[in-house]
Amino acid sequence: MYVDDGSASEILYEHSFNRLRPKIRKQLISATTPLVGFSGEIIWPIGQIQLLVKIRDEEHSASAWMNFMVVRSSSTYNGIIGRPGVKKLQAVPSTAHRMLKILVEGGVITLKSSKLVPLECAMVFGPKGAPSTTKPIIEERIKVAINPEYPEQTVMIGYTLTEEGRNKLCGLLQRNLDIFAWKPVDMTGVLRHIAEHRLNVWEGCSPVRQKKRRQAADRNQAIQ
Repeated sequence: MYVDDGSASEILYEHSFNRLRPKIRKQLISATTPLVGFSGEIIWPIGQIQLLVKIRDEEHSASAWMNFMVVRSSSTYNGIIGRPGVKKLQAVPSTAHRMLKILVEGGVITLKSSKLVPLECAMVFGPKGAPSTTKPIIEERIKVAINPEYPEQTVMIGYTLTEEGRNKLCGLLQRNLDIFAWKPVDMTGVLRHIAEHRLNVWEGCSPVRQKKRRQAADRNQAIQ
């Protein structure tokens, strides 16, 4: 779970919702309000469900009922705990220390995050916004060109692999170059059960044309 005290809602991604027991999934009810992102994009949830969230360490535990919005979106996380959930747990998250603390009877629950979170945040914010503590992680990832016909297209190999492991992985990728799309024309004929685009909107609703969002001159130049 990703703890984000900037989020106004708790989010549960569909891939995680589908792993719940059928008896729990049947408790899903319709959602009447959409979710609005940073840039104004609107996502209609599949529904909403109340779940009892338990957080614990080796000695103590805390629990709270939370109302999760179930959304159809790809994510490496199972879900997001936002401001309402943080308030119910009386938790204190620290992005700088990558820790979450919850005061409970008899002590304090202390949870430490993995390096996955700051690394992904650094990839989202880009080089200028990336924290200095994550730079070594990004710099030590290795770029490898596996197709000699397209040397500018590279894949990222984890730095934690041994040299033998990297050689075996690159060999495996090179033996299966035909499964990659090296140019746009390679993407034709993809079966729908493999990949399919869809619009996350309510069926039967009339389309609404939003007003044009204008950008500043420097941003417009970058977009072009």
